[in-house]
Order: sequence, then C-alpha cells, then structure tokens
Amino acid sequence: MRWIDPNTRAALTGSRSADTLLVWAWYDGQLLYPDPLPVTSWSFSWDEGRQIQTLNISMADTEADRMPWLLEDPLGVAGTRLQCIYQVGGAGSVSMGEYRVTQAEPEEKWRSYVINHKGFVEPDSAIPAGKRQVMVSGGASLDLSSEDLAVEASMADLLAPESPKGGSPTILSEIARLMDGIAPVVSVTGVVDRAVNKTLIYEVDRLNAVQDLAKRIGCNYRMNGDGQIEIYPLEQHGEIRILRGGDDGMLVDVQRGQKLEGLHNMFIADGTATVRGQEVPIRGIATIESGPLRVGGPHGARPYPFKYESTMLTSQSQCDDYAIKMRDTQLAGLTQDLQVTCLPDPSVQCGDWVQVAAYMV
Repeated sequence: MRWIDPNTRAALTGSRSADTLLVWAWYDGQLLYPDPLPVTSWSFSWDEGRQIQTLNISMADTEADRMPWLLEDPLGVAGTRLQCIYQVGGAGSVSMGEYRVTQAEPEEKWRSYVINHKGFVEPDSAIPAGKRQVMVSGGASLDLSSEDLAVEASMADLLAPESPKGGSPTILSEIARLMDGIAPVVSVTGVVDRAVNKTLIYEVDRLNAVQDLAKRIGCNYRMNGDGQIEIYPLEQHGEIRILRGGDDGMLVDVQRGQKLEGLHNMFIADGTATVRGQEVPIRGIATIESGPLRVGGPHGARPYPFKYESTMLTSQSQCDDYAIKMRDTQLAGLTQDLQVTCLPDPSVQCGDWVQVAAYMV
C-alpha cells in the first residue's frame, strides 16, 4: 500500500470534504507551470490484468494558453509527465506517482467582435472603414489521457534478443537492468529472489520480459507513488485494509455473484530442456484433485487457457513446480466475486488485499 500518515488515514473513515487531485506538469525535468493544472474532472483506471495503468483528466483553461499545437508544446505527447498528488479533504495528501501524457484533445471556442478603430481600413472587406474585426477567446478545455511509467518500458523495445548479463544474475537484478534509465526497481516484503538461467533469451518486448521474470518468483509489478517499479507477491502480503459500512466506515455497497468463466482446474507450464545436446520440449501439468472444481467431477476438465511458456524452465521439476504454483495461486484466490462500492482510498494499489465486511443472515 502507499504510505499514508495517521491523521489522513483517520480522515478516510470520518467526515471529509471533497477530495481533489493535484496535477503538476513536467517536461524534460522542468516544471512547466508554477501552479497545479486547473483539473475539473479525473479518473484513474487500475487493473492487475493490464500491464499499464491509466489516468484521464479534463481541465479548463479560460485563457486558452495551455492548448498544445506542437509535439513539444506544454501538455503535448512528446514527453510531458504528470505528477499526481491525491489531496484528502480536510487532511493530508498521498503521492499517486507519475503518468506520461499519451493523448491530448483540446477544444477551443472563439468569439468574433467588430469594434471601432478610427482610421482603420481593411482592404477588400465588408467591414466599413473605421471599424475592425477582432477574435476573442471564449475559453478552452483539454482532455488528457496518460499512462503510468510502465509505458516507457513498453515503448523501449530491445534492439535485439538478449540474455541475462553479469556473473550471477538474479530475477531482481535482471529486472533492474532491463528497467535501467526508465524507473528504479524496489521490492516489497515477501518477495523471494532467485538465480536466473543465463541461457534465457529475451525477445524484443522489454515489458514482457520484466513481467515474465516477475512471474517466475510468483510476483507481479506496479508503479508506486515514488515513480519506482515495485515488485510484489501475488499471494497475500502486507497490510490488509478492512472495508466496512457504518458511520465510521468506507463501504457503501457490496453485491455478489458467480461466473463459470475463470474456473479452471488444469494448469500447464512448458519449457525446454537440453538432452544429449538437443533441445527438447518439456511440460508440467498440475490439476485440482478435490472439491467442486476437481478434474473428473461435475465441473469437468477446464485447462487454463493461457499456458505458461518460458525458456527459464529447463527441467521437468521446474515445469512441475511452476504448474503447481499456478494451481495454488488459483485456489488461493478462489473466493466469491464481490462488486464493491466504497469511498476512495488512495493508499490502496493494484495487488493489495482487502477484507470486506459483508453482513449475512
């Protein structure tokens, strides 16, 4: 979770005035404006199933002097970054991190007036002598789409396939090397590093390589409030936020439902082993053997649709172990689907765990 001071945390469950998002624009390491952007509406979209998270903002500009034309203009898409700080009403603030502008859509309005201008004549114009037409800005608005700094890695493809470097590379050291110059790499408590196979070959997609490495130690990544790429375990970890209703709670509404989609009971991990100098494919399969989702039961056999395939799996035991981890991760997350509406909590990130107090008869 993002760090939050005790006073602000207490304010989350109390009576607070309207929250705001402070957005500062930067380009090439320089602050573009001395004040935050005049944001009128904003929305974050976070999904652990996506590689890149997004932020959309709308802003008003009565003078229309912030509307980009050129790529390098302030708020253009050629490198402008948005530093975002969530201001909790009546309390402190939480850093939400940096986002790169990926799309800018300005809308401007202009008004035409004819004014007196003694001695002025406009040749070949219907406007009479002594008068002049002027255009006055009627204000402007700007919609900005932005993505977290993982987008920098997604655009920075490797120039050619490559393998791990250094004497004794590990998963975390390789992620740090791949992200060098893009974002610092940190890990949260519970992440267990391990050596990486030096015969591994990364294809040209840098971000896929980072995610593949993280999955090998049962982890994923996210961009934190300090602009770092943070490696976190997929299993339960860290502080567990409790969402409950009532006057001092944050929970507004909770509904539940069930879907057949996603209930898999067979998990496959493919790798490549070297046998007598020849590369041969190897496969590990783990299945759910008991309970309502067991293979051979009324649920049937439902293989996970996206088998895991990696050149880092070089033995049968490694394939078997990873297939088992996929199965156990599925079982650990096998809970009732809940649709939860709650007050905003800017400290919660993708990958964090929460408990929901749902009352039962």
